[in-house]
Amino acid sequence: MKSIRPHLFALVAGAALLAGCATPPPPNPAAEIPHCYKTNKGRTIACTSAPVPSLNADADAKRFAPDPSALTVFVVRRNWADGRNFVKVYSDGGPGVETLPNTMIRLKFKPGAHVIAFEFEGKRQSITVEGKAGDVRFVRIDGTVWSWKSSYEWAAEPEASIRERALKSRLVADVTVR
Repeated sequence: MKSIRPHLFALVAGAALLAGCATPPPPNPAAEIPHCYKTNKGRTIACTSAPVPSLNADADAKRFAPDPSALTVFVVRRNWADGRNFVKVYSDGGPGVETLPNTMIRLKFKPGAHVIAFEFEGKRQSITVEGKAGDVRFVRIDGTVWSWKSSYEWAAEPEASIRERALKSRLVADVTVR
């Protein structure tokens, strides 16, 4: 029995070392790569087609610091019933930005009134956001996905609640609209 112990120890130590080598390295916080929406079990559902801002930029955006020269608007897409669908968001008629569940976009506008729209299955819905330089606003897309139907609409929710949802979302675009 005593001669088995050294071998058993070596086997356990070797397995522990190999397990450490099998752990993937942490993501580079400065990397701009596509963002993937995953299930709570880690299965990838969908990924953005373009790289998104880095994890460092995401953390910076979540400070929600006002820009003294711009109206800042966060468009948040976070809801328990949302699914794998891509929903494009448009600001003042500009190009669309893909969103996935649990993501957000930061838009910086000149002071004034601006139209933000999203489109899903050929249906477009818009909202007007107004503000002055230094203001920070929050709007949310509420998605509900069932096996037989998906629907999206602008949520009627206090900005403080949307801000809390934004803290748990991933920044997928940082857009300055001129």
